[in-house]
Amino acid sequence: MLRRGEMTPSCSSDQPPSVSIVPLRGTADELEAEGFYCHTYLVDISDREQVYEVAKKVKQEVGNVDILINNAGIVACRTLWDLSDKAIESTYAVNILSHYWTTRAFLPEMMNSNKGHIVTVGSVAGLLGTYGCTDYSATKFACVGFHEALYTELKTHGYDNIHLTLVCPYYINTGMFAGCKPRLLPMLEPKHVADSMVKSILKNEVNCTLPDSVRIFLPLKCLLPAKVCWEMMSRIMKGPQTMMGFRGRGKATAG
Repeated sequence: MLRRGEMTPSCSSDQPPSVSIVPLRGTADELEAEGFYCHTYLVDISDREQVYEVAKKVKQEVGNVDILINNAGIVACRTLWDLSDKAIESTYAVNILSHYWTTRAFLPEMMNSNKGHIVTVGSVAGLLGTYGCTDYSATKFACVGFHEALYTELKTHGYDNIHLTLVCPYYINTGMFAGCKPRLLPMLEPKHVADSMVKSILKNEVNCTLPDSVRIFLPLKCLLPAKVCWEMMSRIMKGPQTMMGFRGRGKATAG
């Protein structure tokens, strides 16, 4: 987006400095080396008060935010009986509750000008329940509901120039799902996902599912009997087996 002259990014992270400040600073350095002016902010987005405080700082130092991309996510990849209570709470705090805090922080100015764009990064795991992801899938399903409900609210009240885009990608080759072995489709490369996301934003598309071929399977979930659908996922797509080798970046990996 920055290379197109569309925006000055403000970057945020859900992780402590020891984990995330290096890639965050690295991204900023790359952009600044190309001559762009970039602000970076480190914030625990699961902490509502931190989000609101940093949002004030962003508005003071940069100005109102025109495009908000809710992208942070973590995954533990454990069966329900192996998940700790704390891990479940952390996944919800980062993957969905943070969307409420960031959106509530920046939406008022968008409403005042009737202009803006909110991007919700979900997942194919938010369209189809995924093995080892009772917490992750549930939060991504929640992202879909958040996007659709907010879209309805804004359009009903006449905010036609505040656009919403939901991005639901398949596994991305970032290390977040390291060890997974997809059967039918290869992992997506980060650049392809980023380029596709930018195109969808520029076109003001409401939904972006990656790859497009995934859309072929979605109607089957509604049209086929439930048992047939899940049998197909298990035997043909090898859904559970795909996740058996998951190791990610650690016990809870960040995307």
